Amino acid sequence: MTGSTPTTPVNCDFDFDPSIIAGKTAIVTGGASGLGEAYTRALHAAKANVVIGDLNAKTGSALAASLPGSIFVETDVTNWASQLRLFQRAEQEFRGVHYVVANAGIAPKDDVFAFSGPDTEPAEPDLRTIDVNIRGALYTAKLALHYAIKLNGTIPSPAQVDTCLILIGSGAAFLDCPRGPQYQCSKWGMRGVMHALRRTAGFYGGRVNVLSPWYVRTNILTQETFDAVEGVGVQMATTEDAGRALLRLLSDREINGKMLFIAPRKWSSRGYVDLDIDDYAGTQFHGGKLLEEIQEDQIKPGPVSLGLFAGSVGGGR
Repeated sequence: MTGSTPTTPVNCDFDFDPSIIAGKTAIVTGGASGLGEAYTRALHAAKANVVIGDLNAKTGSALAASLPGSIFVETDVTNWASQLRLFQRAEQEFRGVHYVVANAGIAPKDDVFAFSGPDTEPAEPDLRTIDVNIRGALYTAKLALHYAIKLNGTIPSPAQVDTCLILIGSGAAFLDCPRGPQYQCSKWGMRGVMHALRRTAGFYGGRVNVLSPWYVRTNILTQETFDAVEGVGVQMATTEDAGRALLRLLSDREINGKMLFIAPRKWSSRGYVDLDIDDYAGTQFHGGKLLEEIQEDQIKPGPVSLGLFAGSVGGGR
């Protein structure tokens, strides 16, 4: 059942078959470098039609040229018209959008934390992180759902094809990360977006999941910062494992409303793992029942007749 949610953690300990991805169209925002490039390359290797959206035209064009069949569209995720053009181009080139990876994000020094000094009035903080990581991702989510419904229609049927929106969290989506409130709230926010959408996506043949990377050497932080992290004994995750984690989520139409943590190999033999922290059944609080009961009451007022909260998590079809 497309869009249903497994009641157990995602099995990450086997060699999965990514053949379902072949021939599908995938958009990756921020897809020209770093983890975005890893997602782009993994999708291309799985024979998807990849559409790269990125601000860096030189890097994006070069990557697309090196991956036959992929295309590049210069994209500013904070600009609605720019993202709309990205999705329109994908639809024009490949007649539909199946998978969307809302990867674009930044992590600059956080002015919210910075102290101006006891004799200086506090300055207005730079909130670009919120603009890119939340506003940009919400634009991507809006467009992904629009094109998924456009592809499948508004009435459930066996003819619906699989669609999936992948939001990008972080270790900062569930851990204490001092001194970075903007980045942390943006990544907790991606889990919130997933929780808001996972019960409705399945009605339209779709899924919504989250990838949360640990420290991975990319250009999101300086190499000196990564050197300092490794210097205190912290192991890194890898871009290759991030790409495989993406394919694991996309390859199984039953995975909806889940988060995979992209981890160093000391914590996971595959480099990614379901930490099982986004569901309510079996939680260790009042025997695991109270939170379930609270969640059930939360959705009771929902317009069930419209199918927006029908059945179990993910749509219940």
